[in-house]
Amino acid sequence: MSRRSSDDNAFSALPDKSHTGSSRMGRSICMLKLSLFLAVLPGIILAITLRDTEDVFYRAQTAFDAIVQIAKLPEQDVQHFIQAFSMFDMNNFTGTPEQMKLVEAYYNILPHLTAIGNFEKMYLPPMLDPSKDTYSNQKLFEIWMSHQLNVSNKTATSRSAAPHVLDIGCGRGRIAHLVATETGAHVTGLNIAVDQIASANMFARKTGMAQQLEFVHGNYNHRLPFDDEMFDALYYVQVIGGYGTNLTALFTEAYRVLKPGSRIVLEDYILLPAFDSSNKKHQELMRWSRSILGGVDFFPDTAYTDALRMAGFRTLSRGKHSTGEQVQLLRQDVDFFVPLGNVVSALAYIGIVPQHFKTMLDRLNQGAEACVEAHKLGLLTGDIV
Repeated sequence: MSRRSSDDNAFSALPDKSHTGSSRMGRSICMLKLSLFLAVLPGIILAITLRDTEDVFYRAQTAFDAIVQIAKLPEQDVQHFIQAFSMFDMNNFTGTPEQMKLVEAYYNILPHLTAIGNFEKMYLPPMLDPSKDTYSNQKLFEIWMSHQLNVSNKTATSRSAAPHVLDIGCGRGRIAHLVATETGAHVTGLNIAVDQIASANMFARKTGMAQQLEFVHGNYNHRLPFDDEMFDALYYVQVIGGYGTNLTALFTEAYRVLKPGSRIVLEDYILLPAFDSSNKKHQELMRWSRSILGGVDFFPDTAYTDALRMAGFRTLSRGKHSTGEQVQLLRQDVDFFVPLGNVVSALAYIGIVPQHFKTMLDRLNQGAEACVEAHKLGLLTGDIV
């Protein structure tokens, strides 16, 4: 191998104009594809999903923003998201640092996909109004939950005078936003995914709620990063059953950070008595349901009530609004995301949609029908503890 001469170096530094022209043309084609992608897909989504007119402009903007974010995702993040689905096949999720990296990778990407439809808040609510869709039933439930917290104080003139509420597993902070608006309380959200916290803070600033909302990075399987008796109320919505490794320890921490007499409202997935752990079909349906609902495990009713009692809580009321009914909402949303996946596959085939969008939707939709069947068989459902 010979060393290059100075002439060789000079020559190699000369611009290859034909290559530059090709690069520019390539960038132009990519920009054209992206423009078509951003122009065509939102229209298709709106035509499919906006059956209900509530907050139509917010939902349209949210869907469009999600599509833009998906289009810009680096390949590495996409691969980490796909790899994260391996946690749903684990027989024993213990919350190790490596396992929690999978959780964070999953939740840094998932909201972009779910925000296209009715699942921006990533939970299946109790059906409180059969005439409304998932999004509207979420709002109805959150309003109901806000009142159950018993902290309403819309006349507070300062942050120190307002009640302080903790949201465990706050996601992108949209539920916290509604609770703060509905009650006048100051709401602090705890979440493990830094991208979601960034989204929550951005939304709080955009809506003028930054003084009433605060979002903290943390893992609820560890000691909560708050002082004793700091909060007037606490809630979570379908997060603990997903990744809680020790319910008693978690609820003991919740008890520690709450003031005496405070209320806690919990909504989570419950494993129902119809589930037979020795039934291979039930096992398979549950395996797919975990990946659809975003939980590595589901607990029976008694696991929650026993852990709450051992932590020092007293049950004031129970609700089972969703038993046998959530499947209707789930069916609606499966009937949105599966056709959307087909549309995206076609657009990816002709080169308009980024291939990774198809890859992620395909993985997200796997097991959708199995999850619907698990609900129909009464193997699991959302509940209000």
